[in-house]
Order: sequence, then C-alpha cells, then structure tokens
Amino acid sequence: MKKPPSALSLFFLLTVSLLLSACSVVYKGTGNALIGYAEDQGVPYLLAAEDVALSCSMAESFAPFLLSFSKVTSSPDQLAVLFYLMAGSCTEFKAWEEELRYLRALYVKDPVVAKDARIAQQRYLAQAASRQLIAYQYLTSIYSELGTNCPPFNDKEEDLYWMMGLISGLQALINDIASAGKANVPLDIAAKIGRAAVCINNQTWWGVPDAIQAALWIISPVDKPANVDPIKMLNDALQIGLQQGIGIAQVLSAQVHLSLGNTEQVKQIIHQHSQVKASTSVNNAYQLLNQLSILQMQQFSDRLWTKATGSRTPIGKMGSFWDDPVSDIDTIEIDELL
Repeated sequence: MKKPPSALSLFFLLTVSLLLSACSVVYKGTGNALIGYAEDQGVPYLLAAEDVALSCSMAESFAPFLLSFSKVTSSPDQLAVLFYLMAGSCTEFKAWEEELRYLRALYVKDPVVAKDARIAQQRYLAQAASRQLIAYQYLTSIYSELGTNCPPFNDKEEDLYWMMGLISGLQALINDIASAGKANVPLDIAAKIGRAAVCINNQTWWGVPDAIQAALWIISPVDKPANVDPIKMLNDALQIGLQQGIGIAQVLSAQVHLSLGNTEQVKQIIHQHSQVKASTSVNNAYQLLNQLSILQMQQFSDRLWTKATGSRTPIGKMGSFWDDPVSDIDTIEIDELL
C-alpha cells in the first residue's frame, strides 16, 4: 500500500510551487517594465539616432530579449515590427557588400570569386527577407487581415508602425525574389500591402504610401486600375519625399527603376537625393529612417560605379558619375595619388 506523503514532502512541494509563482510574477513585472521603457524611451531614441551601425546592434540584440517576455506578459508586437525591420536592413548591408564583391570580380573576370560572392549575397538576402517577413507578420498580428478595411489609428505612432510594417513586407518580397525564393515569402501579400497603403496619409508620410502602391503595381500590374499611371504616381511620391527631406520614396523609386533597367533614371534620382539632403532639414525624431535611406541611395550609387569602373563611389562624388561631362579645368584629387 502506497504511503501518504509526509508533512515534509507536502511542505517542500508547496514551497516550490510558491517560488515558481513568485518567479512568474517577477518575470511579468520585469517584462512589463522593460517593454514600457522600450516603447516610451528606447524607440524614440532609436528613431532619432544617426548612427545606423549602433542602431543595428541595438535592434539585433534587443529583439529576441524583449520578445522573450511575451511568454509571461502581452507580446510587444509593435516593437517587433520596428526591431525586425531594422534587423532585416542590417542584414541587407552585408548582402550589399557581397554584391559589390561580385561586381568587382566580374570587372576583373574572376568567375570563382564572382560565384562565391553571389552565393553569399543570396544567403544574406534570404535572411533579410525572413526578418522583414517576421516584421510584416507582427503587423498582421496587431491588425488582423491587412488589405480589407483600414483600422482606426489612435495616434501618429500607430501610423508609423503601420507604414514600417508595410515597408517590411515589400522589402521581404523584393529580397526574397533576389535570393531566388529562399525565404519563401508568400507572393499574395503584395496585393494586401498595396491596399493597406491607402490607410495612412500620403502627404504626412513623405509620399511613402503612394510609392509603395505604385511600386507594387509596376512589379505586378494585375490589380492596377486602367486609369492609373504607376510611373507618374511613383514620380509624384518621390517629389514629396524630396520636398520633405525623407528619402524612403526615393529608395523605392530607385529600386523599381533598377529592376526595369532604367539606369539613367536611377542616376537622376541619386543626383536629386544628394542635392536635396544637404539643404533640407529633417525632423530629428526620424533621423534613423533618413539615414537608412541615405545608405540605400549610396549603395545604389556604389553598385553603378562598381559595375562601370570596378570600385565604389569615390569620396565626395555622391550624386556624380564616371561618365559626367568633365569641366574645362582639370583637377586632381589628392586621394587618387595615395
């Protein structure tokens, strides 16, 4: 016959149970405090930062840490949208470097290095697409099915997360295509993203909503209304971004024109961007988004320069190109002599 548990055993079990409950309460309180701090202080600090490399470190480090508290408290879905968008962008930077290595190898006719660089580039693009898809999926977990009805946004901050989530979905599609579909991003999210873009004000958000919709109609014109010219729509969005000093619409426009092989149009966009960013003041609250756009435009320039000359954009030459008309007075850059 089984002996009944002793008083000591019962006391031990009760103690363990209480300790576990106490730990759960502590974890929940800690999680709420950290998530509250990140929302109130961390995110504004991150968005206002100009050092993209440090912001990358913050996003990649804090994303899994903060999200781990979703097991004991409510999931910080909005934070996840921003952190995974940023983490995906950070991986894209690595893919860009591999693309430049690939182009340099082509320039000197080294097929072995070119092949290796292309493989590395596609791996990084697949990882970037996976992270960006996660950001988009967190947006859908907040607002359910995108592309049906526009949700009632309570403040400008919710508009911002909505826009970042849509950008993440679009970039996930673009990077997955470039990685030969290694991230398995579902293609049906394209139409949902396009329909969801109309839910926020185009003028307020630097022309980005129209740029997203136009880019998707150019990539996949199946749902495009007959009376809409997506190229004109994209150009109009680009001008709004130029006037307001935030270059996200310009990045989307340059990506579209690169995919279409419109090199001269890409050069013009880069030139306009380099001229405007020096003279237009940017809202300090969104410095990070602008710095990301600047890096992306620099990458487009580096890609064109490397393909044509074997090296990236020379220092101080952003916005100009190797085949520009030379001035009557020849100048020698001191860096070229070193």
